[in-house]
Amino acid sequence: MISLLLVLAGSLCVMAADLAKGTKPPMEVLLRNWSSRDGLPHDRVRAITRTRDGFLWIGTDGGLARFDGVNFKLYGLQEGLGAITVFALLESSDGTLWVGTQGGGVSAIRNGRVERTYTQEDGLPSASILALAEDDAGRLWVSTISGFRYLEHDRFVVVPGSPTGGAGMLTALFRERAGTLWIIIGGQEPYHWKSNAWTRPKGPGPRRANLLCEDRKGRLHILDNQHRLWSRDERGWHSLTLPPEVDFSSMDVGPDGTLWLTAFRNGIFGIRDGRLFTIPRDIGNAQDFIEFVTVTPDGQTWMGSCNGLYALNQRKLSMALIDDKEAGQGANFIGALVEFEPGEFIVGTQGRGFYRWSEGRTARLSVDPKLSQLNSGNAAITARDGSVWIGGNSGLYQFKDTWVVANHTTGVGTSEVWVICEDLDGSIWTGLGDGRLFHLQGGKMNQVNYGGGREQIKGLQQEKDGTLWVGTRGGGLFRKNGSGWRHFGRADGLISEVIRMIQVDLSGNLWIGTAGGGLSVLRGERFITVTSRNGLPDDTVSQIIEDRERRLWIGTNRGLAVLNAKEVSAIISGTAEELHPLIIRRSDGLLSEEFTITPPVRMSDGRMAFATTRGFAILRPEDFQEDEQTPPVFIERVLVDGQPFEVKDGKVVLPPGALRLELEVTGLSFSAPERLTFRNRLFGLETEWGKPSGQKVVEYRNLAPNHYRFEVSASNGNGLWSPTPAMLDITLKPHYWQTTWFRVIVVIGAVLIVALAVRRRERMKSRIKIERLKREQAVQEERARIARDLHDDVGSSLTHVALLSELAQGDLESDPQRAGEHINEIFTTAKDVTRALDEIVWAVNPTHDTLEGFALFLSSFVQTYARTAGLKSRLDIPETLPEMVLDAPSRHHFYLATKEVLHNIVKHAHASEIRLKLGLETDCLRLTIEDNGIGFSPGPAVAAGDGLGNLRERLQQIGGTYTCRSAPGQGTTVEMVMKQHFTAEQIGRIAD
Repeated sequence: MISLLLVLAGSLCVMAADLAKGTKPPMEVLLRNWSSRDGLPHDRVRAITRTRDGFLWIGTDGGLARFDGVNFKLYGLQEGLGAITVFALLESSDGTLWVGTQGGGVSAIRNGRVERTYTQEDGLPSASILALAEDDAGRLWVSTISGFRYLEHDRFVVVPGSPTGGAGMLTALFRERAGTLWIIIGGQEPYHWKSNAWTRPKGPGPRRANLLCEDRKGRLHILDNQHRLWSRDERGWHSLTLPPEVDFSSMDVGPDGTLWLTAFRNGIFGIRDGRLFTIPRDIGNAQDFIEFVTVTPDGQTWMGSCNGLYALNQRKLSMALIDDKEAGQGANFIGALVEFEPGEFIVGTQGRGFYRWSEGRTARLSVDPKLSQLNSGNAAITARDGSVWIGGNSGLYQFKDTWVVANHTTGVGTSEVWVICEDLDGSIWTGLGDGRLFHLQGGKMNQVNYGGGREQIKGLQQEKDGTLWVGTRGGGLFRKNGSGWRHFGRADGLISEVIRMIQVDLSGNLWIGTAGGGLSVLRGERFITVTSRNGLPDDTVSQIIEDRERRLWIGTNRGLAVLNAKEVSAIISGTAEELHPLIIRRSDGLLSEEFTITPPVRMSDGRMAFATTRGFAILRPEDFQEDEQTPPVFIERVLVDGQPFEVKDGKVVLPPGALRLELEVTGLSFSAPERLTFRNRLFGLETEWGKPSGQKVVEYRNLAPNHYRFEVSASNGNGLWSPTPAMLDITLKPHYWQTTWFRVIVVIGAVLIVALAVRRRERMKSRIKIERLKREQAVQEERARIARDLHDDVGSSLTHVALLSELAQGDLESDPQRAGEHINEIFTTAKDVTRALDEIVWAVNPTHDTLEGFALFLSSFVQTYARTAGLKSRLDIPETLPEMVLDAPSRHHFYLATKEVLHNIVKHAHASEIRLKLGLETDCLRLTIEDNGIGFSPGPAVAAGDGLGNLRERLQQIGGTYTCRSAPGQGTTVEMVMKQHFTAEQIGRIAD
């Protein structure tokens, strides 16, 4: 943890005869310290440099560290350094950071990575480096324990014309801004190197040199081995003699011209305006171990020691403490504060009484022996007559000159006085701890009923028109004017009714500080309130005061906040959504950030004093101005699913399926790193900046594959953001199913599937329609067939019967025998008509639409037909047939085809026997008809003549075929096949 080391400036130490005696240090300083407990790799700091990107690099005995003001990033052997003890650091003109180590040579760091390490194999005379510098040609010079070289064509070579041939240890190696390189070999006379040539200094000036530095105006300072400090300006060389007993080890000059020197075990020294001063050693002699000092380009003074890293800053405020050994630290919990003489204060403490304080000297306040002792100080004011009124646990007192001369407690009792206010007429208002309000007027203490209860009175303030305000601890606020008393509370805009401070500013605005409710200002009859949500450091406000620049100073439990006039106006107008106060904290010199309920003091010399729980702070308001700079911001590291991911040229390409993206960011603020805030946005996901935060890790989860740009900006807490944010291009690759081409294919496929589905549906609809039309056509054809059959078979037969009946009637008398023949023929024809009708009815009756019904009918028909023709018949029909439907057209045409074959057998075959066989196969119904007739030789003429063409046509109408096999004298076999589907189980059941 960063420890704040406060060094109070002391009296001048007389260091040399030609330096002025008794010089007081010109400033107070603060030393902030970081050690290995804060993240440094080692407490022994040997080298410091700040690179142009703003980072501070610290070389230690345990490795190299890059510092951003809060965190240290470490470099060691695993990162590529040749050794971990770092003696020298240098950033060259091309941005390379050169790291000189003990025993490990020189390493080059570019873009945050160790790219190469040079050793003796690369021309170094030794791997132990002492100093680094760059000449006017951009070449790197390296001083080692065995000599020096410079880097040329990626190899270290002896400098041409070297006075010692590159041998000898360099005491100093330093380059001026003008480009001249100073080389001191073994503490002897210095040499110059410039424009590839060696020269020696001419004219007056130092003949020996140990330490060199240059200020911002180009003035060169050299400390020789005779303890003389030489300074060169436009008038020439000047010298001062420094104490010979002090062995200075390092020297550099600050931006204000102060020359800082360090001496191991002898402390820190400074020279300003020709006068030497030393920093007092009242912080545990920590500065005794400081070895060197360096001032970075930003003007910050840094020091390296055996106790870690130190930052030296000029202190802008001083802390006044009550130095009373008997009272102890309790005497510095300040409850009352008032300046009664220029620079002199009366200080009331909690439980330790009242003191007088002047320039660090403290004494108990003298009390008239006739009065009771003051044990606790809660309030103090300076009246217009010059007297001081003080209040505490034993009442109200009046102080004049050097004594507490009066006690005005009549009627008050033993209650503590917590607040005092002088009326416009010179009378005194007093608020007590039990909630009572008293008015001391004409020497008489009168209690006033203001409408409050038993809550402590913590605030009293009177406006220029005589309006009196009374603030209580929990009962809200009360106002007395010409209309009488009125109460104000939460209903009137106050967030908290615990009042801690009432203050009227120079413009007449009434400000209220509350416990937990922030800061409020009265507008009309309502209060406008701002809190930590608007930017205040804390919601408890105990002190309020306005300075000459109309800035508002607000004492809280977490520091002293300063609001500029613009933000104050915004609060008053009710438009202040976001505040950016300057906050004064421990890093600025406060011993405590908690401010007590004590009105701040405007001192006679323009300074202001603020009471805290550890003394009171004195400062000049003009020394605290808003920081108008913006910090540089960087993206430090990228982690994908918890693993580091490489960034190349400001871009990262993430693999498909990356779930968690973490980005570590940092900003550079060495003066007040606790004020650093960040805001970020991810283009492709968001366009507006996110809410500012001090968090340095930004996390995104479950990002969709896309191209993104991450931006982060930083602020010092002043509302000003980095004009150029740090940016990173991020590409999250998709899985193949997340790619555009795949989505296009899926869309096209879906369209095709839909189109095919629609097409199939339409085809099904068309097929259904066609089948319906076919069925309708089949019905029509069946109706036509039935009509035709009725006409052909029944109609003609009935006509024939009618004709025979007419003939028989005519022959009954003339030829009875012939009439009987006609009647017999009528009988035969009637039987044929009956059989034809049975066939028609069978064909159209749906109860016969089964395979079994068809087989029975066909068997009966063949037997009857054969018997009528005088032929024998043999049937081969399966006993068990599967249950399946045969439509009427199939049954009809198959029957007529069978009838046609039988007719041909009877007419042409001259057979004596007919055999019919019905067989089932997996894909057809096969009907075989054989005869034992005379046979024939198959041929086109025979087929046509025997009506086989008609047979083919009938079978084609039901999707069937036939074959005919015959030979003369061997009978004839006709096979008719009708397409049907039978399962293996059905066929097997028939076989069984």
